[in-house]
Amino acid sequence: MLKKIFAISTLLLVLVVGAIFVYNFAFKKSSPKNEVETPKANEEGKLDQPPGTVKKESDKAVVEAVSGEPAFGAVLSADGNYLYIFLGGNGQLNQIDFSGKLEKVLSTEQFSGLKRATWNKPKNKAILKTESAPEKTKFFYLDLAGKKVFPLKDNLDSVSWSNLGDKIIYKFYDPKTKKRTISVSDPDGKNWRDIADFNYYGVEISPVPGSSDISFWPSPNAFTAISLNTTTFSGENRKEILKGRFGADVLWSPDGTRAAVSSADQKGGHKIDLFLMNTQGGQFQSLLFPTFSGKCVWSTDSKNLFCAMP
Repeated sequence: MLKKIFAISTLLLVLVVGAIFVYNFAFKKSSPKNEVETPKANEEGKLDQPPGTVKKESDKAVVEAVSGEPAFGAVLSADGNYLYIFLGGNGQLNQIDFSGKLEKVLSTEQFSGLKRATWNKPKNKAILKTESAPEKTKFFYLDLAGKKVFPLKDNLDSVSWSNLGDKIIYKFYDPKTKKRTISVSDPDGKNWRDIADFNYYGVEISPVPGSSDISFWPSPNAFTAISLNTTTFSGENRKEILKGRFGADVLWSPDGTRAAVSSADQKGGHKIDLFLMNTQGGQFQSLLFPTFSGKCVWSTDSKNLFCAMP
């Protein structure tokens, strides 16, 4: 009796498996998928596309090179119609269209060792950071409208623009007094005034959009706890809105109502998480997304946050 039951069960199992096999390979239509094609060689013997390229029937290439040589500091023009890029070879500033065609040369000044280009909102002035050797950093003021370029004073290491783009905010270190301050001045360094002092080495500076406040905090380091402070443009009403999180970095939304904050889970920790908070440091909420705020960008309406994985 048991042998008969086992034989019937085995027969049913074979029939079910056979039915699934026939369904999948004979009747079920395969859904269209992106296929990885084997690259083909053209008449010159070169590959039309690199190995592993994903080809879609309905899509054209979404990423195209717009520069045939190394470039640095690409940024959209204020009207969004062009790109400004510094050429890697000589540091010359060019204006190009989205196909890579040269529209015009904006500046023939050569900036060797260019590390960062910080533009104001109208995109007509920039502060350029160069490094000729370790510990030899210089900042230059570039005025496209006035066609002027000249160096800023020494002992600067962090520079940001005001929300209106008419003033610069920077960290200054006085080697004689050993005092570190955050100061505000005209873009050429004139009419400066101190607005805050602090006692840590590296500092990040960012104006809070939609307000007259300036925020500053220690440069991200997993062994350093954040002390995120804000002060008004006149240096008044200084307050600490976030503290105690290690390796933290901050990215304000364009409307200034929220900020994305990345930090380590503990001192010296390797686990990173991304958080949201309001302008007062409240409503702190984890996004459960392991990335740095420096790899994120807000949409212009402040509703979405786009991030890359480290």
